[in-house]
This record gives sequence, C-alpha cells and structure tokens, in this order.
Amino acid sequence: MREVLAGHVEQGAMPGLIALVVRHGRAQVEVIGTKAFGDTEPMQRDAIFRIASLTKPIAAAAAMVRVDDGILRVVRPWTTCFLSWPIDGY
Repeated sequence: MREVLAGHVEQGAMPGLIALVVRHGRAQVEVIGTKAFGDTEPMQRDAIFRIASLTKPIAAAAAMVRVDDGILRVVRPWTTCFLSWPIDGY
C-alpha cells in the first residue's frame, strides 16, 4: 500500500497523505509526504483535514454499510433509524 500511495505524492498529485485501512480487525496507517506543496514540514499522523463538501459521499457510504449490515433498509422511514433525534412536527 505504501508504494502506491507514495507514488501519488512523488508525481505531485498531492503534497502528502494519511491512509487508514482496517481489514480483519487489523489497522494499517501510512503517513507520507508533507503538509503542503513546497513545505518541508512532514505530514503528521494526527493532522486535521478540512473535508468540506465531501461529507455527503462519506455519509452515503456509511449509510450503505448500514444497509449491508441489515441495520438500515432503503424503504424504511428514516425516523425509525434515529430514535434519539427529536422529530418535532413529524
């Protein structure tokens, strides 16, 4: 994994990255590159990233995991999935 990710940094696609993969209960973390283009400060494992408009695809992926786990059904009303949320007026 490290070689593939390092290739993206070396080609200039991004200055640095952090990747986390969990498989069979084991986590692998790779930290590669720098915090910014032209910067010499190395990327840190605890770096904070702004993901802005990426929240929708992340939420959609999380929802699909719940569908695969049988916790969420696509035809099920969302109000039955989030029982702790107040649902005023519905």
